[in-house]
Amino acid sequence: MDDLLSALQAQNYRKNSIKEIANSFNLKESVLKKKYQTKFFNDIAEVIDLSHLSHKSLEEIESQLDSEELKKEFKFIKTDLKKIIEKSFYIAMTNGFTTNITEVNSGVMTANAGDSAEFIFVARAILAGFNCSSVDVRSSRYDAIIDYNNKLLRVQVKGISNGNTISFKDRDRGGVGIDHHHENNLGKRITSADCDIYVAVDKQVGLCYIIPMSWVDTLSSDTCKSINLNLVLEYKENWDIVKELVNTNL
Repeated sequence: MDDLLSALQAQNYRKNSIKEIANSFNLKESVLKKKYQTKFFNDIAEVIDLSHLSHKSLEEIESQLDSEELKKEFKFIKTDLKKIIEKSFYIAMTNGFTTNITEVNSGVMTANAGDSAEFIFVARAILAGFNCSSVDVRSSRYDAIIDYNNKLLRVQVKGISNGNTISFKDRDRGGVGIDHHHENNLGKRITSADCDIYVAVDKQVGLCYIIPMSWVDTLSSDTCKSINLNLVLEYKENWDIVKELVNTNL
């Protein structure tokens, strides 16, 4: 690692030099970037006082409260807020959840990461108080089932990492010898015929966007291919969507 670090220092830590450095050390650019990120996050985390950082954050939050009523509410939750802020800063300073420290093959890791998003959602749903379990049949158009008030909801789960967009369309089939233009190999649009809820899971921190397919169905064929997360903020950690869907269909 010392030689890799020296090479980046010689380039004044320029990100656009990573590819050149990776080639000189016979490494993949993505692998080298991950090595740098891991080291630098660890280096910074070692010198940061998270308790002090949390305290400063509380001061900033309090300074933005413009009424005595809000300040009383803040005082009521201040201790709990400090604890959760400190935990959140810890996750931030480790660049989110730990990923692939065993350096699993990238193809295998992609598949495993998809499974991890599903398991994160199921765990989060159970923690939220819902009866939830994974669906083991790989060919199924949904990945999990939520049982609420004796009603079943089908859930498709997709993982997101560094990007800020989601797609309501399956990926086209790829690979050697596959006709990418054949109808059977083109990714299909995901609709309410496939599932009742689409959940985008941020694998970095575990946030869930719980999106009803009734909303997705209103999108045009082109729009559904790529949706910015800013357009679905109302569904971010909105677990009440599950209750609303069940109650609407009673």
